Amino acid sequence: MLRKIIFYGIVGASGVAVNIVVLTVARWLLPHFPTLTYLIAVEASIVTNYLLNARLTFRQPPSWRGMGEYNVVTAFGAIVQTAIYRYLLGRGWHYIWADLLAIPFATAIGFVLSLLWVFRRREEATEHADIDPPRAPRPQRSGSDR
Repeated sequence: MLRKIIFYGIVGASGVAVNIVVLTVARWLLPHFPTLTYLIAVEASIVTNYLLNARLTFRQPPSWRGMGEYNVVTAFGAIVQTAIYRYLLGRGWHYIWADLLAIPFATAIGFVLSLLWVFRRREEATEHADIDPPRAPRPQRSGSDR
């Protein structure tokens, strides 16, 4: 579990970088739409985080289904994160500081729900495979062994 938490944190840090870069570019392109640009940045970080978490944190191949489930899981976190972000913007915070304060809330929600739902079924299948491993194929006899 500790390895998963560490890797999830590392992946999350890369997601923060993606989020800030995309947010900065999006706000430059669409300065009058702060919520839209924020949601674009959040989704960009969700996609990269899913791909990296599937491979590095949970050691599973990414899939469209998993991406969909991960988006559902992070949607709740994104709603909380966006609400905190908008609240702080309304209080005069700089958008990057507001973003950096809002991100940990979504991160915690995302980890717990990923562990419990997105990657759980696949891990259970792997655990069951370890209990009853497949048998090795029988060696083929050569013509001289008969």
